[in-house]
Amino acid sequence: MLEINKARLLATAPRAFAAALLLFSALVKYARSEDPAAPSMVPCASLPASKGKARLRFESTPLMAVAGELESQGEANFHLKYATPAAECVVETFPVSDATVTSRYNVWEKGFSTLLYRFSVDRPTGKTEVLVIYSGTASFLKGGYVFHVSDEKDGIISWYAMFGDDPPYPVVKALVEQIVGGTAKPLLAVRWPTGAKGGELVAFDDKRLK
Repeated sequence: MLEINKARLLATAPRAFAAALLLFSALVKYARSEDPAAPSMVPCASLPASKGKARLRFESTPLMAVAGELESQGEANFHLKYATPAAECVVETFPVSDATVTSRYNVWEKGFSTLLYRFSVDRPTGKTEVLVIYSGTASFLKGGYVFHVSDEKDGIISWYAMFGDDPPYPVVKALVEQIVGGTAKPLLAVRWPTGAKGGELVAFDDKRLK
């Protein structure tokens, strides 16, 4: 069961979250997490969709289910995992502030946790990634599809958006530019302090999350 700062979470997250986590705990043991392969350097033969609307989701339940799945991996593996991409390819490289960003795309695959987009961020201070992952677990818990956008920096994993459909590339790129530029506010952020018994809630945007 999720241990991310329960007192604060219960004061902000909807009660439906608790029921969803009970179902999630029964499912998580069946999930298969794999170590992702190194980012591909192969250019995309077919580019991802550039048109269409992006349907944003703001329910707390599916997002907290993803955080619960993350915590179930334990302190040593407190990183988002997803199945090794089957056909990842490079879309483009573009600058954002002091960073050089390389975007990669993997045709959507259904599963417990599968990669859709990977944005490798290379700046003078180091390298990070912004990930767009499809969560089969969260999709099952809430109904419909759940694609979540996250990054990990200094031990803190932050989620900035959820989409209800396979989001078109320009929409994702614009969000990534905000994340890398430091203007995007996370919906949820968690960390696992060294030696702590469980994860800790760093941020929960109760104005946007239902």
